[in-house]
Amino acid sequence: MGITVHDARYRIQSGMKDSNLKKPSRPRRRALGATTAIISVMITLLALEVVARILMPGARDLEKIVTQNSGGDSRAYSLKPGARVEFRGLVKRLDKPVVWQINAQGIRSDRPVPPKSNKFRIATFGDSETFGWSMPLALTFQRRMEQIDENVEVINLGIPGYNAENIADHMAEMLADLDADYVIYLAHKNDIHPPLTYSPILAKSYLLIGLRYAYFSLQLSKFSKQTGHRYSPESLKYFANQVDRMIEISRAENVPLLVSYLSKRISKAFPLLKEHDFQTLKKTGDTGPYKRSFRVGALSIEHGWKKFPRIGGHMGQAGHQETAEKFCLEISAGRKHSCIPPYWRPARDQ
Repeated sequence: MGITVHDARYRIQSGMKDSNLKKPSRPRRRALGATTAIISVMITLLALEVVARILMPGARDLEKIVTQNSGGDSRAYSLKPGARVEFRGLVKRLDKPVVWQINAQGIRSDRPVPPKSNKFRIATFGDSETFGWSMPLALTFQRRMEQIDENVEVINLGIPGYNAENIADHMAEMLADLDADYVIYLAHKNDIHPPLTYSPILAKSYLLIGLRYAYFSLQLSKFSKQTGHRYSPESLKYFANQVDRMIEISRAENVPLLVSYLSKRISKAFPLLKEHDFQTLKKTGDTGPYKRSFRVGALSIEHGWKKFPRIGGHMGQAGHQETAEKFCLEISAGRKHSCIPPYWRPARDQ
């Protein structure tokens, strides 16, 4: 029995109706579109991560050098005890890798720091400039000060990425056990910004490290300066409050504190300090017999920081050398080849 034209038309029309019934519903199409978009975003992020790993080979070095802190203070991380990293540069590759060596106490040093010292002991606090981001340990300003004067011992307590609040917390934790004769806080212009956060998982992403680096570079740029964001009244007051904390910590230990700064604009915060602290912000050099006692001094090292070439955005060899010389002249009341106050004598000679 054959198929008539009428039957064929009916079957074709029925087939068309069946195919229409099989089209995805609107919610299903939306879900399919969302899934496709998510997959596209993930592929894009993965591609950007690959690019970031090519452009920033040294980003993994940052993750290797730090360890996450538990709650209790503003510091999300600290230096990993016993870590040793050959840092190659974050964005621009260094001509020669720099060894970042951390001792068992979580301090950048190739030797342990004993509880006490017969030398004049100086504790230096700050961020990556204090740490010596692009410098071998022997060329940091701390070691150069020790080369200028064999009677001085300078401890490097700098930690990359720390802001003023982190540094105040770090000082509160460390200073009491250091038996320091003198404290230097090297303030960088990004110290006025909020503390960094840290996640062990996110720290493994070169892309996120790069975005964070770009964000802070923008904050330090001329654009930030022109918009007034960098040195807003709120940020200066925040910075002043943290310096007040450092002053109180040093006063509690009866140790002189030198607030040094790489940007003179940081000094705009000084009038916001507590009045009795601001009045003591002056030269710390003393020509009389040395006796450890609390006082506060201020010293600008901006000129030396700006006039020399930088490496990876940080002080180079000439900058560290001049910084060491300026600190030594300040502490020794202007005496060349000395980094100790006049008439200071080792404990064994007193």
